[in-house]
Amino acid sequence: MTLQPKSSQSKVAKRQIRICIASNAGGSGKTTAAVHLAYAIAHKGFKVTIIELDISSSLSTFTGLPMNPDPQDSIATVFEPDFAGNYPLKPVWAEKTDKITAIQGGEAIERVIREIPLNPRGHYLLQDRLEDYPLAADVILFDTPATLEPMGVVALAASTHVLSPIKPENKDAEGFAGFIRWYFRQLSELRLRPKPEILGFVPNRVDWAETSMHRNFLGLNKQGKLRTDIDLSDTLPVLIEEMGIHCFPAIRQSNYYLNASLERLPLQLYRPGCDAARDFDPITDKIVELLTEA
Repeated sequence: MTLQPKSSQSKVAKRQIRICIASNAGGSGKTTAAVHLAYAIAHKGFKVTIIELDISSSLSTFTGLPMNPDPQDSIATVFEPDFAGNYPLKPVWAEKTDKITAIQGGEAIERVIREIPLNPRGHYLLQDRLEDYPLAADVILFDTPATLEPMGVVALAASTHVLSPIKPENKDAEGFAGFIRWYFRQLSELRLRPKPEILGFVPNRVDWAETSMHRNFLGLNKQGKLRTDIDLSDTLPVLIEEMGIHCFPAIRQSNYYLNASLERLPLQLYRPGCDAARDFDPITDKIVELLTEA
């Protein structure tokens, strides 16, 4: 295991970016995306906060934070009526970077999930808190559950952008259109202004070396390159792009992800020389562009 030094010098962002990482399928790699993007963005010199809106405590598995914190130490406290800005932030990989914090979810948010539909501003509560008590972060990443109601809606209402990981398999690909319908329905029903933009879809957990199904969906060969001997018009990236939505290059499946999670580290720290450690770079570069554009 090789560890990189601390993040580079702090950069000044011209705006705060809040990204709802969401999909309507379990196992698409939302938490994996959140933690690896967090480290990659922090390594560019920007401050990042991950907010977990899932009861699974997957964030703890990837970062080494305590499992299932008490409500006052989780995002549950932010939804309390008497919340006054004391966010339960916890440093992540503090020995390697001072630019990443997290607010955990876990079982403590079960009551919040039940109560949100009963609150007149339930779906806007997180947005309200972040506007009333701004977080000192350049990027906020919302790690959402597979069930989009209600926490996916809560995250969407608080976001500036949406990133959707998708596995190139039948069930997930068929759910792509359903996710798009959900997104536009929420924009209409919640009357979000400004509306959170779709940053893009990203094929995730892609095994192009062994799984022909993944290659067929994406039009890739065994080296992960676009095939030139077939018509690509029916492949998932082309269909997504034809809808006017960006499709990022695929994030490959790697055994190193499992090993890294056992060490509670992102792949960039666990195995920085691994090619897969650079798969999140195109998304990171786009986020940095948004942070620094006039």
